Amino acid sequence: MIYLYEFDIAALLISIILIGFYFQKHQLASLQNRSFLVFLYVLASSSFIEIIFAIIYHFNVSVSIWILWIMQGLFLTLTKSYGVIFAFYCVGLTGILSGKKHELQNLAKVLILLPYIFCLLIIWISPFVCEVYPLAFILSENGQPIMNVNNSWYRMLFAIGGIYILLSIVFVTIERKRLSLTKIVVLYLCAILAFMAVLIQFFIPSIAIESLVLALAALIFFFYMQNPEEVLDGVTRIFNQIAFARITNRYFAKNIPFTCVSVLIDDTVFLSHTFGITQLNNFLKEVASFLSDNFSYDSAFCINQNCFTVIIKNPTEKLVNDVIEKLKTRFQMNWFYDSVELKLYVRECVVECPRCAKKSEDILDILSLVATDERYKQPIVYANEIDLEYKRRNDYIEYALKNGITQNRFDVYYQPIYSTSDKRIIGAEALIRLRDEKGSFLSPEDFIPIAEKSGTILRIGEYVYESVCRTISQIDLEEYGIKKIDINLSVAQCMQEILAEQILSIQSIYQIPASIINLEITETAAAHSPEILLHNMERLAAAGFELSLDDYGSGYSNMNYMLNLPFKMIKIDKYIIWSAFTDERAKKALTATIQMIKSLGMTVLAEGVEDKFQAEMLADLGCDYLQGYYFSRPVQRDEFLVLMKSQLQGKKPEAENEEA
Repeated sequence: MIYLYEFDIAALLISIILIGFYFQKHQLASLQNRSFLVFLYVLASSSFIEIIFAIIYHFNVSVSIWILWIMQGLFLTLTKSYGVIFAFYCVGLTGILSGKKHELQNLAKVLILLPYIFCLLIIWISPFVCEVYPLAFILSENGQPIMNVNNSWYRMLFAIGGIYILLSIVFVTIERKRLSLTKIVVLYLCAILAFMAVLIQFFIPSIAIESLVLALAALIFFFYMQNPEEVLDGVTRIFNQIAFARITNRYFAKNIPFTCVSVLIDDTVFLSHTFGITQLNNFLKEVASFLSDNFSYDSAFCINQNCFTVIIKNPTEKLVNDVIEKLKTRFQMNWFYDSVELKLYVRECVVECPRCAKKSEDILDILSLVATDERYKQPIVYANEIDLEYKRRNDYIEYALKNGITQNRFDVYYQPIYSTSDKRIIGAEALIRLRDEKGSFLSPEDFIPIAEKSGTILRIGEYVYESVCRTISQIDLEEYGIKKIDINLSVAQCMQEILAEQILSIQSIYQIPASIINLEITETAAAHSPEILLHNMERLAAAGFELSLDDYGSGYSNMNYMLNLPFKMIKIDKYIIWSAFTDERAKKALTATIQMIKSLGMTVLAEGVEDKFQAEMLADLGCDYLQGYYFSRPVQRDEFLVLMKSQLQGKKPEAENEEA
């Protein structure tokens, strides 16, 4: 038989080149990467053996029958390994076993191996039974072993290889959401090509095309599937956050204890502005180089521009302390690059796993919290001291805020305001409410501070104001007896130079009387931007808007705000009100405060009124307006309008009873 071994030579060269490229760059110790490397070794070995066979047969080289049997067994073992290797590659690529218990993962791997083990039994028993019962290969007339292509056992070997290919396609199909469309197409295409090559090899054994097709498939896999750049940081060239997540999740799945010692670099934004992003990147490369020189390549990671992490597998207290000290000592020294000297100020964060984290996302959450929360601005932070639930809650609220307006999850509620002179409810304060994806309300005390920090409060403030203007424009104010609606202005809004322009613009669109709107400004806002605020307030006051100082007594309590800003009403904080009913000195202070405000020609609103006794006493002290649960909790727009209309018709408001 004449063998066309040129295909095997090409396959051998391609596999050797790919092995060289594989080791040229750092590779994660994952099932996917190990399977790919084993595939390359098997491909190179099988191609080499087939070339040796071709030389022996072509030049009639005399070789011991036992050597030929062993070579034949090795060749069949290697070629029948492609299917099982491909199956394990797809298991690693798709992560189909991730999240399962370690024992279940091992059981699944054993089940995948069983058909392959059956193939090995058929192959290696063949030399001993070939004269009695032919299996994988038989003896020729001159004693040389040849493959028994017409035997059902031999065909079964090919069938098992096909089953592995089909099994791999099933894995990919089940977990297709984890893969990009390109990877799915490449996997399907290579599986089809491999299947066709196996068929050709089966029916035309003299054309050794299987190895070449598989080598070309490996070449495609290397560039489209392996993509080592995916797990390398583009600047530092060490493993990135993707690699970190894969390795740590594998440790979690296998119940391997490990500790992450992270270095968080402060003020990277300032450094990039000062030295330039290119120079900062050069220093980050120096940091990465230090980590690579002092730790194994698969234990050092660049999580992001300001965070590097070292993973200590199976840690001891001494080993962890040594790593902490080594990092501390190096970062206490300056860094040099191209005659530029730089001091990097850092903090270390130590996360023991699985004690302090159960998955990679937990570790990243901890690092993010330490990097951004002022509570953890200290040289070293241990994860067991961190309030991770606080961080997760904040992240959840930020997500709800981000999607609140676009997904229509914000509502404007109205808390009625009682006039002591009119002896009825004459308006309300507009309050924002936010529902999460489950429909549950989030407390304003939780989401307002976060919205102010993120800047979302600007959109919320505009939403509330426009919603109130729309409601006012759609009703007859006299029919409902509404004299005023209070709207809060956040600190961020008050710091905007175009605040007055925005408010006047929306008012103009809805054509509502400015006098109906009372804009509430907190003491904190007055303290942050007095000049900008004064300019905005003067424009708004001139346009007819009423302005009030909100939560008086809760913040700076600076009398200058009342004297120098055009306020018409002062709202006294509920905690001051409540204190007056439990402490005689607080009551005297409240009485004096009310008298002072009234003497300055401004009206007074008392917040937090909870019962009839409080309402009557505050009215006797001179409060013009009262607000609190005694009169009503915050209610939806339609409920508020029903309450106002029923009040004018002589009906008792149903919001609260007198025993509240």
